[in-house]
Amino acid sequence: MFGKMFGKKASAAKAEIKKFENRDLMEAMVGGCALVAFADGECEQEEIKKIDELLRTSKALEGFGAEISTTLNRFCERLTASYRAGRIEILREIEEVKSDQREKEDVLIAMLTVAEADGEIEESERKELDVVAQRLGMRLDDFL
Repeated sequence: MFGKMFGKKASAAKAEIKKFENRDLMEAMVGGCALVAFADGECEQEEIKKIDELLRTSKALEGFGAEISTTLNRFCERLTASYRAGRIEILREIEEVKSDQREKEDVLIAMLTVAEADGEIEESERKELDVVAQRLGMRLDDFL
């Protein structure tokens, strides 16, 4: 009885630790995707829905569930209220994954996926992608 109960508690604790360890990545990916969606000056509800679906299927973000939507909504509200302030906040979040190669790639690939969703990368999206790639110490052209 205690073994089964302890096993469940241990599994739950492991899941929470993994979420804690991946929080910076989650915020960077969500923020980066929102930044690309807002790059042209507006973001439609359909774009937000697609971003949410994309991120919920990410292996790296397993376990976050509804928190992804909450974080996406927070960033979208921030970008809508003040694009400049929201952008800086998101870029700071993205820089927090700079030391991990896999996480940097995950962020840039998620952003590229959003940018390419309508078939082409717009100039305004390309500009944001370039800024993020530079801040992460990467070359965008290596991913195109």
